Amino acid sequence: MALGIVSFALATFGPWFNLLLGYGLMAASIAVAVLGIWWADRSAHQVHRNPGLTNGIFAKSGATLSVVALILSTYYTGLLILVLVFWPLLFVALLLTWAFHRAWVDSDVPSEVQA
Repeated sequence: MALGIVSFALATFGPWFNLLLGYGLMAASIAVAVLGIWWADRSAHQVHRNPGLTNGIFAKSGATLSVVALILSTYYTGLLILVLVFWPLLFVALLLTWAFHRAWVDSDVPSEVQA
């Protein structure tokens, strides 16, 4: 969905140029891409809890497409320049987020124990 919004936003930069609509669609694609990454992460963890499901290829491919849409959106909005300038702060924030995420996932009590 995020790639579709990016494609639609890039179409607004053509003959029907509307800067506000283009940036609005890019912001929407960033939001949908972040939501897609979150949803793919939840799906990937669900595979670990229930081995009867697929091997997680759908979650991995969904996360990959969302990351591609996120990169395209940040490139065309100019946010990629901010990411490149402030990459040390972003790197530390991502490390802290990953650590809290792993602690939260590892502390999750299995459903058999809760029953």
